[in-house]
Amino acid sequence: MKAFVKVVLLCSSSITLAMGCAPKEKAHTELFQVDQTFMPYVQNFELVASEQGKDIKITDIIIQFGPTNSINETGVCEITTNETPRITINQGIWNALNNNDQQEVIFHELGHCIEHRLHQEGEMLGFNNRQIPVSIMYPYRIPGTTYMANVDHYHEELFSKSNEF
Repeated sequence: MKAFVKVVLLCSSSITLAMGCAPKEKAHTELFQVDQTFMPYVQNFELVASEQGKDIKITDIIIQFGPTNSINETGVCEITTNETPRITINQGIWNALNNNDQQEVIFHELGHCIEHRLHQEGEMLGFNNRQIPVSIMYPYRIPGTTYMANVDHYHEELFSKSNEF
């Protein structure tokens, strides 16, 4: 009996040691760090989501000014496993935009980071019978005037279930 107990204790010790040495998935702690410049847009994103029937409260995001991959890139969303999603905005371009353009940029990047939306190419017939991007997730910035003239469509499309990654 004593030999059996020793074997059980030895086996359970070995299992405990093996499990203790196994790599563990990094625990993620939510972080909300948003430059005050972007707060009204984040709050508006949550409001528009609610109007579209989605209860979104953003609690894990970093939005900051900083360098982007290209001098012509307005913003970029970076998502890494077990880390807070990060949006970086090119301040030089941002400062040249009006409020409508700025909202479109932040909604687009939050579309990536919060709604997990991919870029969506394609155009449709819009206001004044002009071809316009079919989605706010268009890979290039949509002019604020086009965005606002079709804002209901863009908001409805943004919070739809299609085109998630």
